Amino acid sequence: MRVLIDECVPRQLKNWLAEAHDVATVFDAGWSGMKNGALLREANQRFDVLITADQNLYHQQSFAGLTISILVLPTNRLRLVRNTVPALLQSLNKLRPSQRIVIDLGADSVRRPELKLDRIVEEGDLTRHVFGL
Repeated sequence: MRVLIDECVPRQLKNWLAEAHDVATVFDAGWSGMKNGALLREANQRFDVLITADQNLYHQQSFAGLTISILVLPTNRLRLVRNTVPALLQSLNKLRPSQRIVIDLGADSVRRPELKLDRIVEEGDLTRHVFGL
């Protein structure tokens, strides 16, 4: 899967996902500072999914005509993003084109990176991946 990591997400995520996916950062693509709408249109041509921590992206942008999926992390704090990687990989494996997914790790994510995908909740045009023990 071709994965693009947004500027608001720690760049180290690229290395943590690289074994399983073809990963680039917005910086690598030469799109630093690009506004979200333009970024989505450009990324749609080259990537399957954009990973972001921008909780409002899927509300603020139009996805009409786009096939890129959006995966929203619960945080952009380095330590917590690192703990999120196992959950993130599970979500990437379930991803469908044009899907907007929010990862919900609950309060245990800080101490328990071994959380498993517990349920998938469809909320209109948004999908919530809920993780638990």
